[in-house]
Amino acid sequence: MTALVINQLRQLLPFTLLWAALSGFAYLVELFSNRVDEQDFLDWCGTACSSGSNLDQLLILLVLCMLAAYRLFPREFDDGTIDFVRSLPVSRIQIFLSKVLATWLLICALLTTETLITGALLLFNTQSISGQTYPLVMLMLLFRSCLFSLVVVAHGIFISWFRVTGLVLYCAYLIALYWFEERTGTSGIFNLFRFFNSEYYGQQILFDWPAITAQLVLAALFLTISYVLWSRTETQPRTQRSGILARYGPAALAVGGFLLTSVILIGTISNDTRSGKSQNIVHHATEHYRFSYNRNDQARMSELMRFADSDYQALATLLNMESTPFVQARMTLQSNHAFGYASHREIRMKIGDDKPVNPLYRRILSHETAHVFQSVESNRALADHRNSVGFFLEGMAQYTSFAIVPDERRRQTNWTLSSVAWERQDITFDQLAFRGVFDATFDAELIYGLGDLWVDAMVQHCGESSLGDFLRSTAAVNSPRDLQGPPYWRYQLSAINCDLDQINHLWRQRMQQIVDTRTDGGFPTFSDVATRIANDRLQLTITLTPDPTGALPQRYLLRMANETSIANRPHRIVRGQIIERGPETTVQFDLPLSSITGQRFRYQLGFVPYPDSRHYFEKWRNGTLPNTRQ
Repeated sequence: MTALVINQLRQLLPFTLLWAALSGFAYLVELFSNRVDEQDFLDWCGTACSSGSNLDQLLILLVLCMLAAYRLFPREFDDGTIDFVRSLPVSRIQIFLSKVLATWLLICALLTTETLITGALLLFNTQSISGQTYPLVMLMLLFRSCLFSLVVVAHGIFISWFRVTGLVLYCAYLIALYWFEERTGTSGIFNLFRFFNSEYYGQQILFDWPAITAQLVLAALFLTISYVLWSRTETQPRTQRSGILARYGPAALAVGGFLLTSVILIGTISNDTRSGKSQNIVHHATEHYRFSYNRNDQARMSELMRFADSDYQALATLLNMESTPFVQARMTLQSNHAFGYASHREIRMKIGDDKPVNPLYRRILSHETAHVFQSVESNRALADHRNSVGFFLEGMAQYTSFAIVPDERRRQTNWTLSSVAWERQDITFDQLAFRGVFDATFDAELIYGLGDLWVDAMVQHCGESSLGDFLRSTAAVNSPRDLQGPPYWRYQLSAINCDLDQINHLWRQRMQQIVDTRTDGGFPTFSDVATRIANDRLQLTITLTPDPTGALPQRYLLRMANETSIANRPHRIVRGQIIERGPETTVQFDLPLSSITGQRFRYQLGFVPYPDSRHYFEKWRNGTLPNTRQ
């Protein structure tokens, strides 16, 4: 059997070269785009060691493993070599296992090589305060990836018996999985990507072992069925093939169909529900915009368009724009997650049912236009530092939108909410300047208010012209591409004669003043979280104490982290019910157990501090399902 494994490894040489080429290219890009001695373990492990997963990377691994497994048996039968192999003094079960074992061992060896290279690169950062590497964590992640590859290999061998039909059905399974999660919130053990649900706890990595075990059992079942199918399949007399198309057409069609369907799946997941129906779309061009909107929104759009060009010009003047791009504004967004998105010279936005149009939508249009200006004026350079400048991009858009379409009451409540969060949750600029770390720790939407306050401090210290000057300075040829976080900001601000420390001082001073002089709003504190299971629902009971203003919010919220890995859907938010009132008020949240994957979960507690304000959420917390049910 050893000889069979070695022979199969030789046949997998093209696959090995493909994997090596892709990995080599990825490492070269990393070496030329980032400083190796600044790579931090927590940065590298930010996705792999946290709840959920990086879907793009998982799909790449899935596709590679599927390609390796898919051609194991079909090629032997197509080339007629299976008859020779079966004539050897080995059993059919040995032939089958040798192919599975060789493929799996090769993939594990390639994954091990990548892990060793990554570990070696992390050793260059001798100043890392989080540690250079954690070998046990990296070993556990490698072990999980190897188990995942075994499951995918089992899937690939099974569907290969059905040839092209199997590939199409498998992609349909992935799309159906996405659709099911979009509507139910979880697909349970049938979700292959629950394999990568994890949590980084201290120096220990925690996996979703129930899901992993279920997928391994299913993989064993697939391998058993595959052995029965392939061992009973006999070669058919082959007709003479002539021409390249006849010889390689079926294989190209199979692989191409799988890759095309995978791209469609990725596109479906990435785009979410960003575009509405294309029928009855009206197009109207103004001086600076080309609007596309539903015919039913004609009246509301007419009023919005009355202000669009004047708001655009006011924003361009405020930023001293050197060029004024023409913007495609698609007002047909159908999303419950956001009011708008912006990319280079394009806006996607939804228009509400307000009659007449709410000034909020003027401000949203101005906000998204600011993002277009940021991209154009910086020549897209900020996209390379989105992790460091994320708070500034949103804060500047927020600052300018309120300058163009004022709403003092809404802005003050946003500032108060952000300032209270800053004080209570001990938020620092260093955390704000690393978007990935910030979003994993705090309420991601805090960057709007915190960023607005920071930009206000920047304008106070450097002047309003500094906003446009900063955007243009980032596009300079000599602007460094390898800096991130506070070092990046220190360099870029010095280029426009601003001082980061002075801005941060004014920022903290302003927020402390807001906290100290606050006389309204309800910002209670939470304590004593108790959990129990009753009637297949998880009940969390929380005690809260009102803040010194004496106000008590009427709406309490619990945000449950979305631990599914394939559906691009927002975190689940559940409204709480007030059980008791008094010096210490008790609030209860009920969640269906089906919304929780595994035994551990992450959540945030929050409330609405003002009747007309957005929500306030605390830091993310970790919870564990109780062992007993009531």
